[in-house]
Amino acid sequence: MKKVILASLLVVMSAGVYADEGGYKGGEAPPPQHKEDAGYKGSEDTGQTHIDQIRDFRQGGYVTLEGYIVKKEQGDTYQFRDNTGTLPIIAPKKTFDGKTYSAEDKVRVSGKVHGKGQQTTLHVTQIDEP
Repeated sequence: MKKVILASLLVVMSAGVYADEGGYKGGEAPPPQHKEDAGYKGSEDTGQTHIDQIRDFRQGGYVTLEGYIVKKEQGDTYQFRDNTGTLPIIAPKKTFDGKTYSAEDKVRVSGKVHGKGQQTTLHVTQIDEP
C-alpha cells in the first residue's frame, strides 16, 4: 500500500515538469505593427478594396467592397458609396437573396469590374452583411 501511495506521489510531482514544455514563452517580441494584418486573413498586402482603387482595375476583375447602397437609380442600377467615393453598381434582384437593405445598412458587395475611370461600374454577384 505504501508503494502505491509513493508511486502516486511521484507521478503527481513529476507532472509539473512536463507542463513546462508548452504554453506561453516569455522573452519573444511581438511582430512590428506594420506587419500586423488588422484582422484580414491572407498575405501582408491584403487589405480592404475601396472605390477609388477599382477605377483602374482590369476589366472583369473580381472585387469586394464594403459600404452603403445609397439609392436606386433605374432597373437594377444602384448608387453605392464608401468612404472614398460613389460608384454605380448593377445588382439583379437575385443578388439581394430576399433581404432588404436601407441606405443606413452597411453591406458587402462582390462582383466584376466593368469600365475604366469615371465610367467604372460593378456588376454585383453577391450582397451580404459585413
